[in-house]
Amino acid sequence: MEIYKNYRVMKKYIFPLFALFLFTNCVTQKEYDKTLNDYFNEVLKNKNLSQTLDSLKQDRLTKNENLSARLSKLQIDSTNLADLVASMQNDLDEQIAMYKKAQEEYQNKLKIAGDKNQQTNADLIQMQLDLEKQKLALQQKEKEIKQATEELKNREAKIAELKKLLEDQKNKSNALRDAIKNALTNFSAGDLDVYTKDGKVYVSMSDKLMFKSGSTAVESKGVEALGILASVIKKNPDIIVNIEGHTDNIPYLSSSGFIKDNWQLSLMRANSVLHVLTEKYQVSSYQVIASGRGEFAPKASNSTPEGRASNRRTEIILAPKVDKLLNLIGD
Repeated sequence: MEIYKNYRVMKKYIFPLFALFLFTNCVTQKEYDKTLNDYFNEVLKNKNLSQTLDSLKQDRLTKNENLSARLSKLQIDSTNLADLVASMQNDLDEQIAMYKKAQEEYQNKLKIAGDKNQQTNADLIQMQLDLEKQKLALQQKEKEIKQATEELKNREAKIAELKKLLEDQKNKSNALRDAIKNALTNFSAGDLDVYTKDGKVYVSMSDKLMFKSGSTAVESKGVEALGILASVIKKNPDIIVNIEGHTDNIPYLSSSGFIKDNWQLSLMRANSVLHVLTEKYQVSSYQVIASGRGEFAPKASNSTPEGRASNRRTEIILAPKVDKLLNLIGD
């Protein structure tokens, strides 16, 4: 329904332009209709693609957010298990001491017992039975402690491996950040910023570097910066690239009706960056996700011109895949 609404709005503005084009260039009605239909088919295709990419991005973000929580739970469980093993060992030590004491009492009674003293013999038999029960209980406790200790060793080995993978991931992110910074040294600090956050590398490109006001076409200087960034991305095929479009909170006004608000503008800009990376510079399409955040993820206050300028940006977020970490935690 939304597409048809947009169609009526766009047709209101497009028709006079196409009428003039038909009059001056003798374009047939059939060619006009085909061109218009091709355009709206492309709009629908891009909308469906954006929805699919947003779904993939949400899935990836959910996995990243769960990773730290699951690792923390694993560490807590390991600590609790270690406490349980220690408690079981204390119980075992107490039972062993009681068993040894009972053995000593049994041996003492055995020395003073006579064959004619039936009561003493009965006591000795009962003590012997009690000793056998204690012996079986000790054997069971030792078995349980052995199993718990083995589980604790396996859990600690898994935590050690996870910590190593997380440290490797952090080192890779830092190395990737440094490589990108070195590659983009010709661009000023006002044009872009490269930093790490939550184990990911952020390349924040300013609006003045990437787009003219209200435009969704990437400027030549922005295309140049994306080409340098693409060369680094292609050397790291194991990372996921999230492209986020951002705007300030000034309502977007369109004379053509093609773009209805800041959210749609940010999405179309992110999509343009995606196509530059994948089509012009051959970055793998399987690595790249595009989304529009509109005005809803500002990095500064929109109450000042400087803050609004800071919020008008395109962020390219490079994150290592966490599948191996998730699989390890899930084992």
